[in-house]
Parts: sequence; structure tokens; C-alpha cells
Amino acid sequence: MTSTHPRTPREMPPTLGRVLVVDDEPQLNAMLCEALAGMEYDVKGALDGARALEVISVFHPNVVLLDLHMRGMSGFEVLDHLRRDSPEVRVIVVSGDADQVVARRTLRNGAVNYVTKPFNLEVLRQAVADALAQPRPDV
Repeated sequence: MTSTHPRTPREMPPTLGRVLVVDDEPQLNAMLCEALAGMEYDVKGALDGARALEVISVFHPNVVLLDLHMRGMSGFEVLDHLRRDSPEVRVIVVSGDADQVVARRTLRNGAVNYVTKPFNLEVLRQAVADALAQPRPDV
């Protein structure tokens, strides 16, 4: 007996999660997107805070890698928007600013981790995995 159901398109292989990279340095943004895609994440990039908020509304990332010091809307402002509008998204700040006061401020404001540049990709991989392992906040 043959099936009468039409063939469905081949499904995409599952990913470990959706990650949005927000950094205004194009080469670093592209490198992070490529590295995370190679780690089996579904990845999108945004070169500024305003674009990041647009992408979040349609991509619905699990994790956002967020630079703090960007032209236009700063990472601090993006973090504030995310905590208010998308509290389920886990934010990892990735910044060249090694100031511990700044790091503590972002963690108090809802970031789940703070990684300083330059960083090792293994450290970043672990930070993303740890963020995904955290329970989603009740929203």
C-alpha cells in the first residue's frame, strides 16, 4: 500500500538555540556569527541597537550577545529594552570595558554574564551554553 500523503520538505536539523550577536564592529560581528553557527546555533547579527530590537521581534533569540559601546543606541539602552519587553531573553554582555563597576551594573540590570574582549571562543561557547541551561524567568 502506498502513502497518499505528499512528501514534506526536508526539515532543517535542530539547533542548540537562537543567538543574536549585537556588535557595531562588522568583522567581529561576522566572526562571532560564523563561530556560533559552527557550534550549531541558529545565529543572526545586528550592527546597532535599533536593528537588534527589530531583529529580536521576529527572530525571538534565546540568547543575545551584546556589546555595550555602540554608535546610536548603547548596549545599556538595549539591555533596558530587553528587560522590559523581552525578559525571557538571556543577555550576555561582550565588551572591551573591563571595569568591574560596569560589569556589576549590567548584571544587576539583568545580564546573565559579562565577557570581556578579547576573549577565547571556548569561554564564549561556555557562556552561551550556561545561559541556555538557566531556567527561563517567569514572564
